[in-house]
Amino acid sequence: MYLSFAHALVLVAFSSSTAQDEPAAWTETAVRPRDVTLETRADAEALATLQKGGKILFEDGFERGEESLAKYFEVRGKDDGRITLDGTPHTGETALRCVAPDRDGEASGSGASGWLGADGHDRVYFRRYIRFAEDYDQGHLNHTGGGLAGVAGGGKWDGMGEAGVRPRGDDRFTCGFEPWREWGRADAPGYMFLYAYWVDMAQGSDGNWWGNMLQPPVERRVVPKRGEWVCLEQMIQVNDIGEANGELAAWIDGELYMHLVGIRWRTDERLRLKRFNIGIYVHRAERENVVWYDDVALSTGYVGPIDEDDGRR
Repeated sequence: MYLSFAHALVLVAFSSSTAQDEPAAWTETAVRPRDVTLETRADAEALATLQKGGKILFEDGFERGEESLAKYFEVRGKDDGRITLDGTPHTGETALRCVAPDRDGEASGSGASGWLGADGHDRVYFRRYIRFAEDYDQGHLNHTGGGLAGVAGGGKWDGMGEAGVRPRGDDRFTCGFEPWREWGRADAPGYMFLYAYWVDMAQGSDGNWWGNMLQPPVERRVVPKRGEWVCLEQMIQVNDIGEANGELAAWIDGELYMHLVGIRWRTDERLRLKRFNIGIYVHRAERENVVWYDDVALSTGYVGPIDEDDGRR
């Protein structure tokens, strides 16, 4: 499971919410993100800067069997078959198959976590391809799609298991890129949004600090088509200490989906991007659900979709 993710949602929309949405409660000192997606899309220079390439930090096409799995410091489900390599790839011969078995309504999942080194990075782009099974339907809540994590220490498991707890600013932050069915109003697997924990996050109405949903307005929401490969990419740029100049961006099939600025991810320079994960986690598994991942790449710059004609990453 994604041990650093929560079991509830707090809506932080950039559009009006409905009566069924969880209201966001902000502290007086919180620095709220600003959605500049449309401005960036309309500014060729700004878009080119955001999508400038960089140095590849990690890549895996799952073509080397056990060698591929050995790249990840934790593989959840390998021993009991929830994680396997099979012949339904995006490219090459194999892809990573992740299963969340039926657990009679209990939590279920599988996945893998990778480490980018104890020194970490201030800016990371994370590209992966995902394919939801044709019958994928997680119910209401899940964490499927992968994400990035910043931690201050050098421990690979640092900051995990903190659901419902607000980061202090000198310890951790996390952000996943995943779908939500909006209590059944969106078709499965749901529309994509960014699910984040950081020092200035909004508080849930129950007094806990559940992960915040950073989502686009209704007219810009995208629901991935089940049974087809989709290219997801996200970027986090940490802030300078004492400033709220961090960024967060996401792309679907190479199109900028969200670009948020004015984020204070951290209060300590030791807190940098060091971990990533892929997998599936369903809060109340009443049936089996399956997803596949392929062509994972992390970089200091934009990666983008694979160009089938010239073999670009």
